[in-house]
Amino acid sequence: MSKVGREIMLLAIAVWTWACAGEGEPAPNITTNLTENISAAAAMQSQLGSSNVSNTLEASMASGQQQRTQAPRLRGSVARTAAPGADTELPLRQLNGTGASAAMELRACADKEQCLLLVDNFLSSMPHQTVNQLVQTFGHVATGGGGPCGHFCELVPQCDGTTCRYDVYDNAVAAIYLTHRGKLQEARKILDTFSGMLYNGGQLNLLYAAHASSGTPIDWNIDTGNNAWVGMAYAHFAAASGEACYAAVGRSLLRKLATDAQCKDTLGGFMARLPRGKGKYRATEHNIDIYALARMLGDTDVQAQAGGFVRQMYGSDAQHPDSYATGTMGDSECDDRMNDLSPVAADTQFWNLLSDADPEPARKRASMASVLRPSPEGGLLEEDQDILGDGARLLGVRFTNMGSGAQWENTASATMCLGYYLSVFGDEGAKLNEDLKSMENSLLHLLQEYGSVLASVRGGNFDAWQNGNTDPNYPGGSDTGLGWTYLRYPHTAATAWTGLMILEGNPFAPPQKPVPAADAPLPSECPAGNP
Repeated sequence: MSKVGREIMLLAIAVWTWACAGEGEPAPNITTNLTENISAAAAMQSQLGSSNVSNTLEASMASGQQQRTQAPRLRGSVARTAAPGADTELPLRQLNGTGASAAMELRACADKEQCLLLVDNFLSSMPHQTVNQLVQTFGHVATGGGGPCGHFCELVPQCDGTTCRYDVYDNAVAAIYLTHRGKLQEARKILDTFSGMLYNGGQLNLLYAAHASSGTPIDWNIDTGNNAWVGMAYAHFAAASGEACYAAVGRSLLRKLATDAQCKDTLGGFMARLPRGKGKYRATEHNIDIYALARMLGDTDVQAQAGGFVRQMYGSDAQHPDSYATGTMGDSECDDRMNDLSPVAADTQFWNLLSDADPEPARKRASMASVLRPSPEGGLLEEDQDILGDGARLLGVRFTNMGSGAQWENTASATMCLGYYLSVFGDEGAKLNEDLKSMENSLLHLLQEYGSVLASVRGGNFDAWQNGNTDPNYPGGSDTGLGWTYLRYPHTAATAWTGLMILEGNPFAPPQKPVPAADAPLPSECPAGNP
């Protein structure tokens, strides 16, 4: 996700975004069993002879509380487990009777590998920087464009060659996906580009939020969350490749973030924007990111400080006592005052749970119960119809409870989070299971229809959003509720997150293989130097 508008508005209105929580062992099951379910859906399509048959994803999670898998160490790509005595093959069920998929049957790719190939092809075909190897954040106008409403629907190419954004965050997510996918050489190109930017001039410098095709920064904000995501990408790659240099770069990043952004009051945690004095607020999402990176690299002190802040954010917003607040105000350095106007942000809830930052089960239950309600009831679940595509009705999540329209990057991470939650806590009423399957269906349908996952399926352009188009069918994308919108463009972060969902690769969890030790010898050319 591009964080430019997000971070500008977080400062402007003192609203600090996102996350998802719970400390300890790895989640036994992030999503439903996509491998078997996609294949089964394809087989059913073949039998029925219709390309419009539902992909019929089936959740392979037993109801009630399941035991977590006991593992000698934390795992990154979470293994699926079944409740004791449960059948490993669950009956296939049609999903078109209720919810977002009731209006029409959703199509999916033929099998898991075909789905992943669509993600691979999108990332490889997206424009890359002319000098470096970062992937462009948004793609060309999707089929259907912005709609037929005249000026407010003229969805032009998202950028020209000089203004296109290559966001650090989106590329970190893409590198983690490519690593989980086993495409280490493609991931290496992104990370080596990061290394050249980090060590430009020989000394470690934190990364700006986004760059142009030429490599020149076009978003000069230095955010702790973006840089922590880059560190996470290095940690995942180092574990998969066994190359100690990448682990050393990740550790150097973590040390600099911890030193430069640390707050030493009782709230603890780390500021969201650097250098000190420019970014004075603390964001829950940024601390979740730092928590996850510290956990991967075994830095228990930094992990404890970031996690302590996240846990104190639960219930700290009087308006939303069952949710994690988005963060503090920012009038003074390490401001400890809460903002009563803060919305409930999707990633602040969902990323928190995926990261295991808060170990308290009751808080997880309350947070999920609060946000996993339909938007008219104040929750984040949002049903959109792709009226400019094939008319499919799709279920996703809003960016915040003040926004409107499903934002599909957040939906992919919410789907992973909900699968984790259901596998651990169960679902007595089966409603969450249905929501999970509908969101999975919706993401895979978008991937099949467009060869990518769009940021939003809602029509209209920026002017429609900014000036309030009177035609509600084309509102100008999915409004975040924070002062910017996501338009109907293919989106690198949304597509890479969907790939991680299919792979069941939790980016916040420590890698399955060990990260090379801090004292491992480094090659002479490693920019991080020898320890």
